[in-house]
Amino acid sequence: MNIFIISSKWTNHLKSISQRKLVNDVIFTTIYNVIGKSIGFMIPLVIAGLFGISARTDSFFFVYGMILFLSGIFASVIEYIIVPYIAEAKSKNEDVGKLVGNFLGVTCWSFIAVCVVFPLVIKIVLPIITNFNANELKLIYKLSVFISPIFVFSVWNSILTGTFNAYKKFVYSALAPGVRGIVNLVIIFLFKDMLGVFAIALGYVTGEVLRFGFLLSIIYRLDFLKLRLSFHSAKRLREIIKTGFYQVIGMIAVGLMPIVDKTMVSWLGDGSISILHYADRLYMVFVTFLTGGLMITILSHWSENYYKSGRLKLNEDVKKAAKITGLIAMLIIVPIIFLNQPVVSFLLGWGVFPQAKLSEVNLVMLCYLLGFIPNMIGLIFVQAHLILKNTKALMKCGLYLSVLNILFNLILVQYFGVAGIALSTAVLNFFSLAYLNRAFYQFKYRI
Repeated sequence: MNIFIISSKWTNHLKSISQRKLVNDVIFTTIYNVIGKSIGFMIPLVIAGLFGISARTDSFFFVYGMILFLSGIFASVIEYIIVPYIAEAKSKNEDVGKLVGNFLGVTCWSFIAVCVVFPLVIKIVLPIITNFNANELKLIYKLSVFISPIFVFSVWNSILTGTFNAYKKFVYSALAPGVRGIVNLVIIFLFKDMLGVFAIALGYVTGEVLRFGFLLSIIYRLDFLKLRLSFHSAKRLREIIKTGFYQVIGMIAVGLMPIVDKTMVSWLGDGSISILHYADRLYMVFVTFLTGGLMITILSHWSENYYKSGRLKLNEDVKKAAKITGLIAMLIIVPIIFLNQPVVSFLLGWGVFPQAKLSEVNLVMLCYLLGFIPNMIGLIFVQAHLILKNTKALMKCGLYLSVLNILFNLILVQYFGVAGIALSTAVLNFFSLAYLNRAFYQFKYRI
């Protein structure tokens, strides 16, 4: 009996230490994430003040949205899907450096090929589905050629970021976007008069390249794994690709939603895409700052715990995290809604930004905020599905959302204009949460 009591006390003590470690990682990673990404979130504000709203900014934001869609699909999937696999490989004492190097090598040529195809697709498809004039289409095509390398380097950065997170070295992956942001801002200020909107594209590309260099140098400096580049498709890599395939399909469906949104908004006149983009970027500030530190740390910790303690522990962690995240999101969103107008005016109402457009951005922003709480809780369930490798549920959810997005956009844009697009997104966040919650508790998976 005494042995049992002592064992129970030690178990509870270890759990307490583990929970404190998770909380500490969440807090400090969030702080570093805020530092790293706050610089990046200054970029749209600088662009707004320096370039305002015009057909040229519409052209840039449209093509940047396209490349963000492509890189976001693969980069987001890889960054998160690789963490449970590295956790599993570590538990089995496998060579993680070889796995990561294999991933970098095999993805190299396929992603470079996408960069070649992307501008060609832009040139063929956009005249059919958008309302841009000939000069705007020409500018969009040039920008697509100029900005396409972002795709390759953002995917490679996601592989390295996921590796850092799997090893719980969150500080480096959190600060790396700051390197990209600083480089971007410097280039925009230096070349804005010489290159116009092309200075923005140059800033984004150069920033992504130097971010990759920063992460690579940290790996070699810390020497926590031996990175070995390989172009041979190993068994473990094929398993990752197979699991990630379903999420890629889901991410394509979800990633197409902003493209669909911008395409439909392009019919509402000049400046409409820019208004939607600025409101979306402001909204994403709150999303990223709340989830940036939380999601990557719980994915890493929960993945490790899952291979040690099993499904019941994961269920307990998800339920607790969903409640806490919902409460924090509510405490954040209420004051933001009341302060939305002065915040938007302060952040965007300077330089050449037209004052008459601030009220439109404010309304679109408010519509996005209505879906903030379900969006935050839904992301908790996304991490849980990734740990279970249940990417089929993420794929199905993405496909359903893409269809509903078009339907809601068609209806709501008739009544609310640009704001109707944001309102549609908010409504879909509630649907996504309900679906992911139900799918998680219905899924049965054995290690």
